[in-house]
Amino acid sequence: MKDEEKRTSESREEKENPGGQIKQWSKKPWFWPAVYLTVCAVLLGSFFAFQGGDTEFAEESDDSEGIGFEGGQEEEALPVGAEAEEMQLPVVEEDVVDVVGYFYDHDASAEEQEAALVYYNQIYYQNKGIDLAHPDNESFEVAASLSGEVVKAEQDSLLGNVVELRHEDELVTAYHSLEDLDVEEGDVVAKGDVIGTAGENTYNRDAGVHVHFEVRQDGVAFNPEEMLHQTISEMIFDEEEGLDAETDPSEGDREDDEEEPSEDEDPAAESDEAGDEDDEEDADNDDEQ
Repeated sequence: MKDEEKRTSESREEKENPGGQIKQWSKKPWFWPAVYLTVCAVLLGSFFAFQGGDTEFAEESDDSEGIGFEGGQEEEALPVGAEAEEMQLPVVEEDVVDVVGYFYDHDASAEEQEAALVYYNQIYYQNKGIDLAHPDNESFEVAASLSGEVVKAEQDSLLGNVVELRHEDELVTAYHSLEDLDVEEGDVVAKGDVIGTAGENTYNRDAGVHVHFEVRQDGVAFNPEEMLHQTISEMIFDEEEGLDAETDPSEGDREDDEEEPSEDEDPAAESDEAGDEDDEEDADNDDEQ
């Protein structure tokens, strides 16, 4: 009877004072290891749950990158911070050509300035670009020095086939003395794209098979060699160092093609007429004597 009352009393005390029960459990040898393992299990479970949620979020973010929803269609994201282009020589292979004509520099020596003159129609003209040629006078592929839009692609009786490209900030590159054209006005070309092949022209016969290359800003030509391997934003255009790009031979200065006799004119007949006139003059002289 007393034992039952004792157990009842202990049970009542445990319900009224749960802390006492914990204290009693803490005295057991298995208590603290069990607590440690439980805490570790909770922490590991929380860690893995967080990692799993983060991975799913990252996958969703990757799937959504570069996708636009305008008009209900996917759109590829545009590249951000793409490296700006640097100007190159207007050829596919730079190591197969030499510079044979130089830009006329006001500050150069008299000898260098003389070498930068083009003689045409008994007049010396300042070279407004550079001329590139193969050592063996062979033709070669001419390429765009920068990406741009073709604003001129036409045959010129004096300069050969001509191509002009417009780039950022109204920069223009010009390519003369092309044997043929691989582009037409309105085309958009990338840096290094072939626009034609080198050929000969009437204006600078001494250069042989070559390409003439100019760099212009606001109608002023600048030394292309000083712009090579620079981006447009890095280029410096000092008008005092430039040349007026419009001072090439005008139509009035160009030599006329040799006149061919018309179908109605017979060179032999003209020669006979001249001979008859000479005979008449000789007869007159005889009569006077």
